[in-house]
Amino acid sequence: MRLALGTSPLAEGVRADEPTPDYLTWLRGRVHGGDQVDNPWLAGQTLEQVLAASEMLGAILEHGHRVAVTRLSPAQTEEATDIGFSIYSEGREAVEEALDTIRQTSSATAVQAGPLAYYGKLFDWLDRRSNAIDPGPIRNILRDHIVKHSAVEPGTKVLGVEITERRFHTLYSLSAEVGIDRPRLSRLLRKLGETPAHATEVEIGNMVFEAATTESLIEAFNTAVLLQDVPEYLGATKRQIEALYRAGIVRPLVPRTGRGSVRNVVFARKHLDDLLERLDAFPEHSEAAGENSRPIAYACQRGAGAFEEVFADILAGRVPCFRDPEKFGIAAIYVDVNAVVEMKISA
Repeated sequence: MRLALGTSPLAEGVRADEPTPDYLTWLRGRVHGGDQVDNPWLAGQTLEQVLAASEMLGAILEHGHRVAVTRLSPAQTEEATDIGFSIYSEGREAVEEALDTIRQTSSATAVQAGPLAYYGKLFDWLDRRSNAIDPGPIRNILRDHIVKHSAVEPGTKVLGVEITERRFHTLYSLSAEVGIDRPRLSRLLRKLGETPAHATEVEIGNMVFEAATTESLIEAFNTAVLLQDVPEYLGATKRQIEALYRAGIVRPLVPRTGRGSVRNVVFARKHLDDLLERLDAFPEHSEAAGENSRPIAYACQRGAGAFEEVFADILAGRVPCFRDPEKFGIAAIYVDVNAVVEMKISA
């Protein structure tokens, strides 16, 4: 940081009638005290931490990622510090927004590009200070921003701290994680709606994917149940499952409107297990259910309505039902035929 505490606009060639930069007003208040109440965010930082962070932010935003801060003129330094201070003094969120801008305006395009390419001299400055002078909270903010937006490998040291948990994947690292070759994985991600439909292979290769969401999605796909196996899995007939599928009650892993959704239709095992768990929660069938209590398929054949409609009413709690403990899944569900028919007539 090249600005001395005694620096003033006049000393740097600024006209007397120009307003005093905000950072100088803050600096004089901090040094000389008086009635000025310090910003709580800034109050916990040293003068050097605030001014250095402000100067670096402003310099990068004004002069680009490769700016040589020590070669700026006094007037340029003052302008950069004033710009940076107007952001830095607003706190963490404002700094994060500035980092968004810095990253977005970087010329780096490849996902393999490191933080130096994305954040330029700001990263270089903080990286060199990681084991020396404490630059203040800006180092932690930048580290969090890097981890949030880059596919940082676990075990990598970023600004002096080892990252232990992966937040994002590249196509390459995700392929290694889930054991699916990259071309097939690329097609799968497009089918699942995780990448734009018209993205090129190069564009997909340069994307990052949130680890927690994508890994669970791929796991769901790897353990999915094929459409032809769902009837046995849910204890239903093929016709019943087709009806539930058309009605959107049993939902495929790939949305029906998605590209390739009509081929190789599969269902997430967790989705099917959740449905079975709901059915298993119904009270067991007994004599108390009444003599009109019959399997759901029988009720639909006797005028209760379309199977998918009655089943939807059961799940919504509009139709009392029971579960035969000797049977499994949908085949175990019993309803009061008369009650369902009367409800349909009154509706």
